Amino acid sequence: LKIPIQLDLDTHCNLLLTGCSGSGKSYALLYLLGQVLKSNQNIEIFFCDFKNSFDFAFLEGYEHYFGGDDCYQGIIEYYESFCTARQKRDFTKKHLLICDEYPALINYLQGKDKANKTRLASDILSAISELLCLGRGIQFYTWIVTQRADNSLFVNGARDNFMVVIGLGRLSKEQRGMLFSGEELPERIYQKGEGIILADGHPLQEVKFPLIKDVLDWKKHILSILRSMPP
Repeated sequence: LKIPIQLDLDTHCNLLLTGCSGSGKSYALLYLLGQVLKSNQNIEIFFCDFKNSFDFAFLEGYEHYFGGDDCYQGIIEYYESFCTARQKRDFTKKHLLICDEYPALINYLQGKDKANKTRLASDILSAISELLCLGRGIQFYTWIVTQRADNSLFVNGARDNFMVVIGLGRLSKEQRGMLFSGEELPERIYQKGEGIILADGHPLQEVKFPLIKDVLDWKKHILSILRSMPP
């Protein structure tokens, strides 16, 4: 029996999407982004694509799309907007930061820090931690996409502030215990786009992302909505 899972962005705003390479994370993210834009007409999206993947190349040219090395600047700009809104108590608009391949970005920045004696990785780790802990109250939301969700990526216990955790495909025993501690997990092998979801206020469920019939049209629709959003 297939039942649609309905989660409102206002109550389930911080999302962690994880799974090994080939588990369907990019497809799931594309689906989720389209769904969010369908139901939220006044939202500002920041999209950080460290991998510079083909899946999201259609966003190039969008004002708040950041690829590769530019992801650092994208996260910092989003964080600065959050700080400004918090200072002014400006709660009039929703904001969403999406960061794909987050661990790879952190590893890359840590390498630059060692070579140049900078603190770029610490800047991002601290910013993401604060956004996860405090962003919900002023409508600054955060989605993180990762192959692994090690605790070291989320300082000061920030990982506990994800209201939705999705694990796709084959998860290691360590990851299963880390992400779904205390939950009785189904013993089965998941195909691409399939996995488990744990959302605040809901029991653990199995999830399968629907087929997007026309991916090109889906992407065009996403881009047209993003470009039509009021400043």
